Amino acid sequence: MAEDTMLQEAIQALRQKDRARARDLLTRLLKAEQNNATYWVWMSAAVDSQKERLYCLQTALKLDPGNAAAKRGLILLGALPPDDSIPPFPLNHPRQWEEKLAVQEEEKPKKRGWANPLVRLAVTIGGAVILIGLVLLSVMLPRGGTSRLLRTPTHRPTATATLTPSLTPLFRTPTPTFSAKTPLWMLLPVTYTPTPLYVTTKHPVTSSDAYSAAIRYFKQGDYQNAINLMQQVLVIEPGAADAYYYIGESYRFLGDNAKALDAYNAAVQINANFAPGYLGQAMALEALDFETDVMGYLDQAIQLDTQFAAAYLERGMQRINHGDPQAALDDLVRANSLSPDSPLVYLYLAEAEMALGRYDQALESAKKANELDITLLPAYLVLGQAYSATGQLEKAVGALQTYTLYQPEDASAWVILGSAYNAAGDYNTAISALDRAIGMDKKLAEAYYQRGMANLGLEELDLAEQDFKTAVAYDPFDFDSHLGLARVYLLQGHAGDAYMQIERNARPLVKDNQSLQAEADYWEAISLEELGETKAAEHYWHNLLALPPDFVLPKEVVPADWREQARQYLEITPSPTPTPTFTSTPKVTQTP
Repeated sequence: MAEDTMLQEAIQALRQKDRARARDLLTRLLKAEQNNATYWVWMSAAVDSQKERLYCLQTALKLDPGNAAAKRGLILLGALPPDDSIPPFPLNHPRQWEEKLAVQEEEKPKKRGWANPLVRLAVTIGGAVILIGLVLLSVMLPRGGTSRLLRTPTHRPTATATLTPSLTPLFRTPTPTFSAKTPLWMLLPVTYTPTPLYVTTKHPVTSSDAYSAAIRYFKQGDYQNAINLMQQVLVIEPGAADAYYYIGESYRFLGDNAKALDAYNAAVQINANFAPGYLGQAMALEALDFETDVMGYLDQAIQLDTQFAAAYLERGMQRINHGDPQAALDDLVRANSLSPDSPLVYLYLAEAEMALGRYDQALESAKKANELDITLLPAYLVLGQAYSATGQLEKAVGALQTYTLYQPEDASAWVILGSAYNAAGDYNTAISALDRAIGMDKKLAEAYYQRGMANLGLEELDLAEQDFKTAVAYDPFDFDSHLGLARVYLLQGHAGDAYMQIERNARPLVKDNQSLQAEADYWEAISLEELGETKAAEHYWHNLLALPPDFVLPKEVVPADWREQARQYLEITPSPTPTPTFTSTPKVTQTP
């Protein structure tokens, strides 16, 4: 088979230390068969960085849990604990494979030497194991450090708080804007077609060969050769709008959006009814300046071609970015009907559903996106958010670790990971992730808020106070940060300051949000009880009991029995003024 031949060529290239050649061949194999664990194991020996090796080996093990080579590699990298049940890399010719296979074929005439397919198979497998082992030993170990980040925490049951609510909301961080330029995408540039091929012109015999060859190169991700051949098409056929379009697409995938825009403009000038040209203009303009309003271009593309799935997809993404997730859903559902099983459609569906608070639906969409393309990094980010929002914290941490492993410069992702650790009660690890985010962006208010909650969980009240003050300095309209500062004052014994902090700073931000009003009422009542102002506290306890019977606060906001607390304060008099006690959540133990 062609795949076997290509794999042999890749193995030979690795033996000759030509990693670039091996990587190119294995990339093509993975494009054709993404779920082949053997290809992923070989790719781990072809890539340059330890992070990429780690990802390749983890993917191989996910696809084939019994893959010994993948396990050995992960053990060497420190991502798995030592396992005596896994034999070391064999250093001799693995004759046991050849002997077992030979027994099965004993009744058939035996071919000798390389002509015998069993010998070829045995040598190939044995060589694979030996070569991968040597590569992993020689390349991975000298780099030293082990990857602690990938260890998944073991979740323990959390203690029930008495007066103090759970420390951190399960999901609070806004969805960040994703970047498509990632090391992993460079490894597997096009595992799905980023934009559907859109060919509307029949080309004459004189240019059809060059055009067909250009399209082949384009599908393979060889964009420079695609450009060269499309330029040859234009010499013969200067009015070919689709040739300009594919030149634009090729430049865009190469990261040269200025040249891409020139090509898209040329396509539209030649044919004003050419819908893909307007889509290309929108994507190139946005890449050049994120603030550019490109909706007019997308509307024009859809008006010219109501069946243009890629235009609906792009418009849906734009609507998410501009805060209209409900309208985005309409576009994305339409895109899905025109282009089913597109990982990008499910990715953006997940984002829109997250923005609308439909966390269960978002989780299903994110899972589907991840299934369809395991190299689509943003899917890991939204998957982590959805797992976190639905309370599946261990899975959230795992997905977010994968994302930050390959996108370590995304500060907002470290904040989301930190919030997931917070929700799991692993406050020290949360602080490490949040420190990383703050190191990248010192004005990231959400990072200070989450770190304040982590320090509150560790009862580091002075540090928590400093973090909440910094958070409100950068975002004066953040209710949660003002409330967090009040909680610190309360635990420091400054109930008067806590009351004034809520009354002056947090309550004006409540407006008509019933949930925020209930939170403010609860904590003001607690503060006034602490001050001995029982009569004044009664007003806020009554407010809580006056809420509609079906009104339910999120479980992480106040204790589940907050109504009962209100009744106790109102009905049992005189009663000793309770001192709010801080009950921390047991930390999650890291398991290698």
